[in-house]
Amino acid sequence: MAFLLFILVVFLLVRPIFRIGYKKLATTRPKMTTYKNVIRGQGYTILNQSQFYAKNDGIVVYGAQEGERVPVDYEIATVNFQDDFSSQKDDLIRIQAAIDYKSNKRSSEKDNYQETPEIRKTIEKIQSSIKDNDFQAMISDINNLDLITPHNVNISELSELLNEPLESLEEKKEDLSRALSQTRSRYVSTFPGVISYIFPAGKSLNYDGSFDKFTLSYLDQLHFSPIQQSGVKVKKDKPIFRIIDNLQWYIAVSVHNNSKLKDLEIGQEVSLVLNKKEAIKGVIREIKEGQAKEGVIIIAMEEGFEQNYTKAKQNAEIILKQEDAYTVPAKAIVEQKKKTGVYVQDIHNLVRFVPVKIIAQNEDWAYVKKGDMKNKITIGEKNQHKQVQTITYEDNIVLDPTAVQEKQLIN
Repeated sequence: MAFLLFILVVFLLVRPIFRIGYKKLATTRPKMTTYKNVIRGQGYTILNQSQFYAKNDGIVVYGAQEGERVPVDYEIATVNFQDDFSSQKDDLIRIQAAIDYKSNKRSSEKDNYQETPEIRKTIEKIQSSIKDNDFQAMISDINNLDLITPHNVNISELSELLNEPLESLEEKKEDLSRALSQTRSRYVSTFPGVISYIFPAGKSLNYDGSFDKFTLSYLDQLHFSPIQQSGVKVKKDKPIFRIIDNLQWYIAVSVHNNSKLKDLEIGQEVSLVLNKKEAIKGVIREIKEGQAKEGVIIIAMEEGFEQNYTKAKQNAEIILKQEDAYTVPAKAIVEQKKKTGVYVQDIHNLVRFVPVKIIAQNEDWAYVKKGDMKNKITIGEKNQHKQVQTITYEDNIVLDPTAVQEKQLIN
């Protein structure tokens, strides 16, 4: 009985000492993340490019693929015309008739057809052109055959032409004959570059040696309706292809309501993320500041051309700083002896103060430095720097520091 009484007394005396070991506090573990200090805006792809348009309706034959790099003077496309040239041929016949009339070679009222050596020779040339697949020469010879074959032309149809000098008529004939012999148009590259048949922005984002027009108001009012040339038919004045200098391209980032603009400098190297894809590198070329906290940043890009040359506008992030970090609830941050830190629950629910170094903070979360390989950070001011142990991803961070009792704290 005495022994049992002794055990009961010891239990009642020791229990208060370890009572704090039973007090459970609400905790959470730090979350590993990547902290990014960014400027967000809209990114516009500015290109040094030339755009080519069809001179006539026709059938197009392509000589280069989408995204292919070609040298200068490379034949990109050929358009075979589908226009009706009958009216031009009639004009040419009337001009020839006027020339013949003024030269007294032939009556303009009536002529009986007879095969002349000139006609026979022209027919032979047409046959040779067909055999050699020289369709350009064939068309020219057919047009010439129309001229040397007699036509009944009323003198009244020639009244205006007959008032012109013979030399003027000969010039008109030569110009019209040359035009009729051209039944196709060739399009060649004017400088080395990448070929594209996708037209996302027309000429609105063309670089012509100056960025003056790319102001915030100019970019904000742009609307894009992408066009893609596909198939074999083209219409007159419609775009056929464009050639782009892939070694000189830019992203203009329009920014609204961001005070970090003042942190940028011309010549500064930055990383740029477009539509949340992999970061690409560039150098700030110009900064066009508008009203407070807004402007346009022109970035000369060093990589990522293949993924972005067909896109006119994308969501953009300029990364000013990026590093591995932890996130902890902002309410868990405490100050102790002029040091910033958190309470970490230890064995028996005892609590210790652990310093942290805040990178950034909002109402809900604090981004804190992860520390080196030994989980150490540098704290202090100027000449009083020292390295201390910081939190790890396995620590249990106390969510409510006010719930911690003084007797729970350990050094």
